[in-house]
Amino acid sequence: MRVAGRWHLFKDGVLRPVIEAAVRTPEGAWQLVILLLDAGADRTVFDASLLALLQPLALPAAQAPELGGVGGKTECIFVQTRLALMRDDGKRVTVQGPFGVFTNQASSDVSILGRDVTNNFDVIYSYPKRQVMLLAPPHSYQIEL
Repeated sequence: MRVAGRWHLFKDGVLRPVIEAAVRTPEGAWQLVILLLDAGADRTVFDASLLALLQPLALPAAQAPELGGVGGKTECIFVQTRLALMRDDGKRVTVQGPFGVFTNQASSDVSILGRDVTNNFDVIYSYPKRQVMLLAPPHSYQIEL
């Protein structure tokens, strides 16, 4: 299986690798989201613009892990939902949460795809070739020396 991503030009003028996906809402609809591929992120976290939409899916605080980063602990909630990635054959592959949602827009203005999802794939992002891919069997890659 292959999920194709792309290099996205952010507001600060920097190209970064992203995957387009959809998150399942409390009503069962799918909300499109662009996720920054972050090899250093342990968890997938949606930006605060999705807080009002996803808040009804929030887990009790006792079940939610803490979320921290370079700047220390950050405020978020965790929601139980599904994330859908579009395969190159047009079918969806879904991953079950929980996923984080930032509660403060200052924490991040972009949603982040973390290793809780990407550990299921071989992740390739090549800046020189402008390629971004998530691979799982039967797709694979080979490095030629």
